[in-house]
Amino acid sequence: MLPCACANLRRTARAVTRMYNQELRASGLELTQFTLLMALNLTGETTQGNLGKLLALDTTSLTRMLRHLTKRGWIGVKAGDDRRQRLLRLTPSGRQKFHQSQPRWERAQRRLQRGLGERSWTQMGGLLAEVTRASVAV
Repeated sequence: MLPCACANLRRTARAVTRMYNQELRASGLELTQFTLLMALNLTGETTQGNLGKLLALDTTSLTRMLRHLTKRGWIGVKAGDDRRQRLLRLTPSGRQKFHQSQPRWERAQRRLQRGLGERSWTQMGGLLAEVTRASVAV
């Protein structure tokens, strides 16, 4: 264990991301792409700003990530009420890709949950939410 919380969180995130990517590989998606599809499936149509807040992503990173999924036709973009506002939504093919990939993501979820055990799994969810809140509040 390193003495830096950020280094430990990043190391853990890399290991967990690798495991999820292994499960998702056959679907043709990486975890970051699946996460965007999942977020839009949950939120429906939303602004890029709201999506960025939900995922704790800056505008530049989110724009870069969205570009690939938009080119593939999985995410639709239209102007909002304000010309600067972009509204994002899953397209029918994006929804199909999400549902096609979901069983592989669920397998990764179960694998991690089994590895942690039910109690640690539940504690992890609460603790990660607290870490995010504390980081944003600083």
